Amino acid sequence: MRQPAEEPTPHSRSSAVRWRILSAAWKLLPEVGYHGLTMEGVAARAGVGKATVYRRWPSKGALVGEAIAKHLITGPAADTGTTDGDLQASIQTTIENYSGTAAGAAIPALAAELEHDPELLRAFQAQFLQPRRAASGKVLKKAIARGDLPPDVDIGLLLDVWAGTVFYRVLVSREPITPDLAKRLTDLLLHGIPPRLPAAPPPASPHHRSGIKRQVTDRPEPDVPGAEPLG
Repeated sequence: MRQPAEEPTPHSRSSAVRWRILSAAWKLLPEVGYHGLTMEGVAARAGVGKATVYRRWPSKGALVGEAIAKHLITGPAADTGTTDGDLQASIQTTIENYSGTAAGAAIPALAAELEHDPELLRAFQAQFLQPRRAASGKVLKKAIARGDLPPDVDIGLLLDVWAGTVFYRVLVSREPITPDLAKRLTDLLLHGIPPRLPAAPPPASPHHRSGIKRQVTDRPEPDVPGAEPLG
């Protein structure tokens, strides 16, 4: 189950202000969207001056990137006692992080800015991408240690399939996230089991249909009062 991020204990007035600004940005995202969010609006919500925000973040993208990174779950690697359980729980956390959250609404717009802002790209990789890949990688390394994955498995590619599937469904295709998605991805990544489409209901039997027809056809005609018998 996804739990909201806890506010860190501030060690100074500056860190308390920083967290208040990040929280304001996070809460505004689902209300106004990435494009509607402004540095001025965040400053007003946080109760600080606009200059205070700009002193800490040079752009809206940098602010939103850090706000997302601070509020999404990284946490310790799942430890359920089995590799299947660990991987499925970790994939489910990824799904919950991006389904119906401010991050899910903001990341597509933020990604468009990464191409044109090298500084933002470096910050996004350091604060957001690398910590999450490291946490997910621990689950796969534990699977190698248990003998559930080969030692030369390409961890980076497995992580791409894992995150890419969730990102594409949540942020691009908007296909529904079915309750069994984490399980199906686990089967694919860990056991190489191709995902199957749900079984279609079997067609009605021809004998069943003809039997119904015969029953209707063979039903005796009702007696009609006053009718002359034929023949």
